[in-house]
Amino acid sequence: MHRTTTRCGLAGKPAEKPIDMKTSLLQKPASRAARELALRFLKDAEAACRRLADPDDIEALHDFRVALRRLRSIVRAYTPHLKDALPKKLRKRIGELAAGTGTARDTEVQLAWLVQQRENVRPHEQPGYHWIVSRLEHRRLEEYADLRERLPTDFARLRDRLKTRLELNYDDGDETLGEVTATLLLEAADEFHDELAQVHSEENEEAVHRARIAAKRLRYLLEPLAKLLPDGKALVRELKEFQEIMGEVHDVQVFGIELRQAAEEAGAERMRRLIDLSLRLPHDDPELEAARHSDERAGLIALAHELHERRLDLCARLLAKVNEGEADRFFHHLEAAVAELRRPTEETSDADEHEDENRVPD
Repeated sequence: MHRTTTRCGLAGKPAEKPIDMKTSLLQKPASRAARELALRFLKDAEAACRRLADPDDIEALHDFRVALRRLRSIVRAYTPHLKDALPKKLRKRIGELAAGTGTARDTEVQLAWLVQQRENVRPHEQPGYHWIVSRLEHRRLEEYADLRERLPTDFARLRDRLKTRLELNYDDGDETLGEVTATLLLEAADEFHDELAQVHSEENEEAVHRARIAAKRLRYLLEPLAKLLPDGKALVRELKEFQEIMGEVHDVQVFGIELRQAAEEAGAERMRRLIDLSLRLPHDDPELEAARHSDERAGLIALAHELHERRLDLCARLLAKVNEGEADRFFHHLEAAVAELRRPTEETSDADEHEDENRVPD
């Protein structure tokens, strides 16, 4: 389950470029800067949504989901500074729209991984392999047809409401984006640190899931400002390494649930097929005999074993990174970056105070 061209723990996604910003963004009032970031991600989502109409654009859905996640992360992180602009109901709608694309994304991930497994499928496992591929391909077509029909209208309605409110003028307050983000980064880092510390073995699936969510929130806070920080790109890269391993673990878990459901349906379908043939054909008919020997269960069981081994390997890699001190190095690196993030504001404040002391009274 190596990463290829689509985002997935079972397949993959391309590297995401940190967003380029002017340094002055850090000195802007937090509410104004957060609105600018939100508008930027909203524009990215709009561009990706238009690309969904192209069936050959295999990255459109991924890019749309990434833009929405970034938008949602910014809105969630800076809620105290955006609540006047974006009421709770509108903020919730962003998450609902993103959730509506989840099945299509998961299906793409699973099909990409199955393609990688094709050469390893043994003859008696072929029926199960082809059955699950056919099932998922059918679902992907249905999901994309649904998304292309409803998503442009649903997103356009949300985009217009968000854009109208984000472009209004509000009382910005005194705190700068740099000051606010420095605090948020440390809080998010503490959460990620605490959740990661709960991952003790390959069996801690729930702990890995919580750590993955914490890492994602931290990354979406950090990424827009990465180019403004010393070694910011390296910091994002370090975090992505953790996040991608945990993301793959999550993809394995989701596919495991899919296989359980598929096994139940495959068994029922096979029994119905055998009953139907038995009602129409003699006991020794070749078609009925072939149906008796065509069993999807062996292929599905083999895929389940592959998923199990992959999960163990991923969790072992994650634990090795933690035990070898990579997590501690990342957190120290982040603390240094946050110190740099705060420095411009502190230096500006000191300079203003010095200027006031030397100003000639009127």
